[in-house]
Amino acid sequence: MPKPTRKSLIQSVERALNILEVVRDSTKSVRAIDIARAVGLSPAAANNIVRTLFIRGYLTQDDHGHYLLGGKSYLLGGAADSWGDLRSVAREPMLGVSKKSKSLCFLGVECQSQLIAVSIAEGNGPLIVPRNQDWLEQLHCTAAGKILLAAMPPDRYDDFKQCVPLQRFTNKTITDWQELDSEINAVRDKGFALCRDESVFGLCSLGVPVMDSARQHVVAALAVVFSSYYLNDDYQDQMVRLLLDAAATICTNLK
Repeated sequence: MPKPTRKSLIQSVERALNILEVVRDSTKSVRAIDIARAVGLSPAAANNIVRTLFIRGYLTQDDHGHYLLGGKSYLLGGAADSWGDLRSVAREPMLGVSKKSKSLCFLGVECQSQLIAVSIAEGNGPLIVPRNQDWLEQLHCTAAGKILLAAMPPDRYDDFKQCVPLQRFTNKTITDWQELDSEINAVRDKGFALCRDESVFGLCSLGVPVMDSARQHVVAALAVVFSSYYLNDDYQDQMVRLLLDAAATICTNLK
């Protein structure tokens, strides 16, 4: 199948998707005028699309007439979740990592050159499915992301380099492709990834690959996130062993 290009995009569809993404990314309901400003459309043009999405159930309104994602969007998102089995199998190992490390445990996959969180275990708290995917553009600056980049076939990695800019989040974020290439090669050699202050200053993450049941392909990355204050060689070794054990358990239980 040919890869889509900017020329192949249908403007009205792209505008509708932009509107849905604006509402999705907002922490509260959004006024129609603010939607129009965010997507760069006139109020009249934006309102035509918003009204269509509202009538079809992809947007809804609160008591003030401001917009939220509607039930149809929820159903659409649920249908796109193809990682239910992985999430189920990873549940207990992730909770174990979280409890032993007293840190956040993150299970991520790569989808269309973005980092998707399949589930998160927060410290000693419950395992959750994250709603706000704040790390979509952070494959290059998170441990889970680097694991997934290291697992990409060469042609996929080349495509990633062609279409994805290396966004800077802190002064430690790698934004040079040669430097990132060297980092990814090192991840392949070591079998784990380390990020320190690269996506959020003051936070470290360590990640390892999760293999499929045949141990042939990487299906996900398992990571732990903790304060940079705690990072030293002994702590790093301890966390990597903990992650590798959990990843092996997940692999064994996958069908």
